[in-house]
Amino acid sequence: MVSLKLHKFTLWLLALAVILTSSAQLWGGAAPVLAQENGTGSTIAFSQDSVVSKQPFQLNLTSKVAGGTVHYTTNGSLPDANSTPYTGSIGIDKSMVIRAQVFKNGSPVGDVYTKSYLVIDYDQSIPVMSIVADWGDMNALHAFPEERGTQWERPINVEYFAPSGKIQFNLKAGIRIHGNFSRKYSPKKSYRLYFRKSYGGPGNLDYPLFPDTPVTKFDQLVLRAGFQDTFFHRGIQGLSDKHLSARYISDQVVRNLHRDMGQPSAHGNWVLLYLDGEFWGLYNLTERIDDHFFRAYSDKDGDWNIISKESGWENGLWYNREEVKAGDYAGWLENQNWVGSADFTIPGNVGVLENRVDLENVFSYLFLQAYVQNLDWPDSNWVVYRRMDPGAKSNEGKWRMIVWDAEMTLGNVDGGFKNDMNTLERAYSPHDSITRILEKSFVGSCYMKVRFWERAREYLGVENTHNRPANEVGQLSKERVKAEILEQAQIVRPFIDMEAQRWAPDMGVANFDNSVQQALKFADEREEIILHHLDVMRNQMFTTCK
Repeated sequence: MVSLKLHKFTLWLLALAVILTSSAQLWGGAAPVLAQENGTGSTIAFSQDSVVSKQPFQLNLTSKVAGGTVHYTTNGSLPDANSTPYTGSIGIDKSMVIRAQVFKNGSPVGDVYTKSYLVIDYDQSIPVMSIVADWGDMNALHAFPEERGTQWERPINVEYFAPSGKIQFNLKAGIRIHGNFSRKYSPKKSYRLYFRKSYGGPGNLDYPLFPDTPVTKFDQLVLRAGFQDTFFHRGIQGLSDKHLSARYISDQVVRNLHRDMGQPSAHGNWVLLYLDGEFWGLYNLTERIDDHFFRAYSDKDGDWNIISKESGWENGLWYNREEVKAGDYAGWLENQNWVGSADFTIPGNVGVLENRVDLENVFSYLFLQAYVQNLDWPDSNWVVYRRMDPGAKSNEGKWRMIVWDAEMTLGNVDGGFKNDMNTLERAYSPHDSITRILEKSFVGSCYMKVRFWERAREYLGVENTHNRPANEVGQLSKERVKAEILEQAQIVRPFIDMEAQRWAPDMGVANFDNSVQQALKFADEREEIILHHLDVMRNQMFTTCK
């Protein structure tokens, strides 16, 4: 039975190969953005640029400064006059990072050059990212992962290689630890990258990282390790192990589903990360949800309010709170106070709600979270936002919601797999401030409850009550959800054993395949289950709706 399931899984993956070829072509065809040496002129000639290669080679360095000597390091530290002087070809027969600078009469001349030479024994079908930094800096971040702020940001050099192995960009940047709970307990940290002019770079990254967005300029990026959806989520005091249900892809799948529902989403792709030439693991590279993100998709001078619900450890204490990420808290507090006090038996208040809140966005977000059975929500991991300045267009000035951190989904539960939990109740119960929008309106308005019920059935593709266009229905149909799961699985599967060898040697691709099969089973069976939950919701007696 198991072998039959895996065979079926393999056939699904092969069927998606054509879809993924176009993405691979995009990664391999973009023009390189080499903006490392800034303002001082070229001082060193390299016989080979940074590269990911299966073949060893000899690297030659030549000083372009009369009377100058090239000094270099291979451990990520910046070179000085006491670093190894270049005297002849450097054999590149294993992964190595070179940081080199010209010195003359003991003084540095020009910029420091950083180049990564990664010698691999696998087929590279996804991008590779190489971060080069002083290990003293990285060790400090890893030793004190709960520390935050600019004082816990360190300088790095970051390079990005297309699946062809060709360098695409080489930039100076900054790095911090990213995340909340994972900061304390995950051995594999998530990171946040900052592209600041203060590091000597151009001030932002200008490169088409993500094939499903026209945005190409980024101030910040996140390298998500995927803590609760990985092989190393185990042995944590007070928490159930989740390594046996890990599939790595859940958050990317859920974000893409919300994108396909016509809603703003943090775009992402997959990379193999190297730190100072050492393979560090499989990472989900994504946009960061902040005011820079929303301005990139609107006006560069837009003024945004962003509120998130987060939990984690801070100064040794556990916290769970709503935090202001941009703007202020007053607008969100005022909206929620109004929702809590409004009488929705008065039809006009539904119209007022629609002027305050983008109901299509809210319906899609809340139903998606219920459908995918997100167990780490809504007591944490939500983001609401709106544009505050007079230039707001369309629904920008209304409160909206965006998916972030959906790792405990698609049947991933403490201790195993489950697909019949009624997480729909969380979307309209007095559980958290974002669910108040449905809770309060359902109490007073049969119209609102039926409207949500109908729209949810349209998302599932079981009906089209209002004759919507084809792209506005069926986004959560069995076929489309399974296709998204399989597409992401196809991308990462070749590298699961590498990830396991790095972080969990007793795990591997067989565990991954089993977990993906569980996700497909979830998609096959969840529709009927949540349709029942929708009917229960519609017929509950807290309103007169029947």
